[in-house]
Amino acid sequence: MKKPVALLAGAFCASLISLDAAAQDEPPKAATPQKASASLEEVLVTARRRRESLQETPIAVTALSGAELQERGIVNVGELTKSVPSVQITESVSNLIYIRGIGQRAAFARVDPTVGVYLDNIFLPRADGHLMDTVDVENIQVLRGPQGTLFGKNTTGGAMVLTLEKPKAETEGYVFGSVGNYERVQVRGAYNTPLSDNVFARIAFNHLQDDGFFEDDSQGETNTSKGRTSLLGQVRWEISSDALLDTLLYAGRIDERLPGSYCTFMNEDAVLVKGLYLMWPGDTDPSNPTAYRENCESNSRERLGDLKSNMGKNNMMDRELDTYLAAATLDWELTDSLSLKMVAGARHETKGPLISSDQDGGPGNFNESFTRDDGERESYSFELQVNGTLFDGAVTYTGGAFFMEETNTEVFTLINSLNGLDATTAPQVLGGQQPSAPPPNGSPGPLIGILVDPTLDSAFDLRNFTKAYFFQGSWDMTEQLELTLGIRYTSERRQSDLVVTGTDRNAVGQRLLTSGRFAPDIVGGSGFYVFNGIWAEDPVSIAMSYFPDVDGDGINDFPYAAQPFRVDEKDNTFTKTTPMASLSYQFSEDVLPEHWDTFMIYGTWSSGFKSGFFEPKGVDGLQQVEPEEVENRELGMKLEAFRRSLRFNMAAYHMDFDNQQLIQVDADSNNNLVVIYQNAGQSEIKGVEMELQWMPSPGLMINMSASHNDYTFTDFKDNDLLQAALGRQVEIDRSDETFPVSPETTAAFGIQYAFNPDIGVITPRLDYSYKSEVYYGLDDGAHTLYQQDKDLAGQSAYSVMDFRLMWQNNEGNRTAAFWVKNVLDERYDIGIAAVGDSVATFFQTYGDPRRFGIEYRQTF
Repeated sequence: MKKPVALLAGAFCASLISLDAAAQDEPPKAATPQKASASLEEVLVTARRRRESLQETPIAVTALSGAELQERGIVNVGELTKSVPSVQITESVSNLIYIRGIGQRAAFARVDPTVGVYLDNIFLPRADGHLMDTVDVENIQVLRGPQGTLFGKNTTGGAMVLTLEKPKAETEGYVFGSVGNYERVQVRGAYNTPLSDNVFARIAFNHLQDDGFFEDDSQGETNTSKGRTSLLGQVRWEISSDALLDTLLYAGRIDERLPGSYCTFMNEDAVLVKGLYLMWPGDTDPSNPTAYRENCESNSRERLGDLKSNMGKNNMMDRELDTYLAAATLDWELTDSLSLKMVAGARHETKGPLISSDQDGGPGNFNESFTRDDGERESYSFELQVNGTLFDGAVTYTGGAFFMEETNTEVFTLINSLNGLDATTAPQVLGGQQPSAPPPNGSPGPLIGILVDPTLDSAFDLRNFTKAYFFQGSWDMTEQLELTLGIRYTSERRQSDLVVTGTDRNAVGQRLLTSGRFAPDIVGGSGFYVFNGIWAEDPVSIAMSYFPDVDGDGINDFPYAAQPFRVDEKDNTFTKTTPMASLSYQFSEDVLPEHWDTFMIYGTWSSGFKSGFFEPKGVDGLQQVEPEEVENRELGMKLEAFRRSLRFNMAAYHMDFDNQQLIQVDADSNNNLVVIYQNAGQSEIKGVEMELQWMPSPGLMINMSASHNDYTFTDFKDNDLLQAALGRQVEIDRSDETFPVSPETTAAFGIQYAFNPDIGVITPRLDYSYKSEVYYGLDDGAHTLYQQDKDLAGQSAYSVMDFRLMWQNNEGNRTAAFWVKNVLDERYDIGIAAVGDSVATFFQTYGDPRRFGIEYRQTF
């Protein structure tokens, strides 16, 4: 079966050839009155920090205007994943944006995203606030491939640029309301008014409430709910005919429940199951430990049914985020050929406690991680841009500097259950050997204690300082040939303070001993205590009962050590120079085929850089993660044809990726399993993308897009996790693994037709999107299982269909729509992670089921 990308590309080429041939074969006709011909509006982008036509920009860019967002029913940036090629956006514990396979998988404060997000020229450094609802947006641009020269910071995958509607001299505005199933209610609007002859103001608001669709009886809550409120104010001051000052204030609050998740058990021989023959609460036979598996399976779809979960009591599912942003942009035209832009921004965020990962996948507190207390995040940025032309416009250039200071605080907590070991296996495990199977029903004298710290807090205080200087110029060597050269120097200073505090093991032992149910351990200094009974009594559960959940957060309370295990301070500066070069050729009309209007080809070489940072490895403290670097070689073409009724853009690229920063599972020197970022060595990405927009007749619009990427690790070394848990370092080669999170193939098709009866304009629209299989594993074991069965650690290929029926009155100031998203009620995973070697679970959450609703919008 052919892949959808091939089918779409083939269909386009066939239609283009047939249309062109038919037009050439058609005999001349006498001039007769014609209906107005259909043509696409020109699209202007700022991908090179200046306004220019999309078809003259030698960069792979997708641009959507506010009107197009409304036509497609896009109300959140995350919905771009359905139609933009090579883009994968997932909203779960954090907001994950991937472009061409490059992205960030966790929203830790210490880890930068790899796709830069800009709101009106202001860089948003943290992933948590990226998936903003599209409130009062003029346009959205998605730049694919590294943008390391003009955008620079953290754009190894690409950049997403959101531009707001600006205050105008007229009094105008709009109100919007929408209701849908799952008790969804959204209200938003904007009001624009002049304050004087040269000062204009605009205010916009948004409120979204949604009760969610993933029921969890153990919590008495419905997860995947939405609660978002934001207020945006802007003032534009036309200082003079040459100077313009834009200011904005933004305040937003998110208060919602995280997506619910299922659990799929993966591997009986994993480290935390029969790899070490560990006993967990509920286990009664050490020769066949089943509690860990049963905990996962008690939260499986097979057991619970559709859209229900059993994650246990956990107050860390509430996602709370307060964001405040202030910015000012001064545009000053010094002369006809020289202008200055200054952009200043300040941002403050407060992020509430939040679960990061429920590794055990079920209601038990066997193995989980979360952020404790409120995290504070602040950033201050300033950018200077100088734009100009030389030699009567033959040379156009942009130069400048960027400065940013950012501070982040975060307390990251790992929790684990106490464990049991049989008397026959304890000497082997504690001696660093892989144990043999215990005898049936176990040996006398069960041993209960701490193998992995029940509680381990890592408190971060992070400070980042960025400075960069850049220049890019384009030279029109002829009327058709343009050469662009650019360079950027970036310096990133990272300061990280870490305080690691954990469980007081002696206090745990004392509490067990004073209970009367436990005697001192027989393996000297191991921290394991002899249970005065037999395995059939479930001694691990008995031991856990002496550490009840006193504060009501759903987590057993263990005594903390009086002193930190480790205090670490790291300080380093990472620097990089990222050049680029591009050559484009715009063919003149006299050499183009008859029905081609414009045609450009280009070749680009570009690079990207993402700073290194310091990653905590349990009790071992901070370890340095090296910067990741991307080098991109790209060939592209941009075509308009048939009186600009058809637009077709295509790009092919080859990217080399050095020191890719990937999240993995490892063990510290105390045998604590830790989920950390490490460098993956080298990889390469080869791909092709296409986008088509066609208006064959007035009212009829067809959109198509597709991408295919070949992701390959060329050098990826890791440690064998079971051996690491036993205190030994054994290297394994993971170079044959599949890239995580990003599908190799995506495709999208959309069609709408506007017709005009007496009652107004009615526009039905249908959208279809396809994604090939996706891998969600973190370790070698997960990939081995994924090769056997895709559903054990990933998502099989799937497609989603949306429908929208919109009405607009003849005056153009009222619209109403009925919409259905995921018409066929498809079930598909959007994460979160599969870990085969250690915790043996694939905890996964679903994308939205079928949603439907109505909306109304009125402008004035």
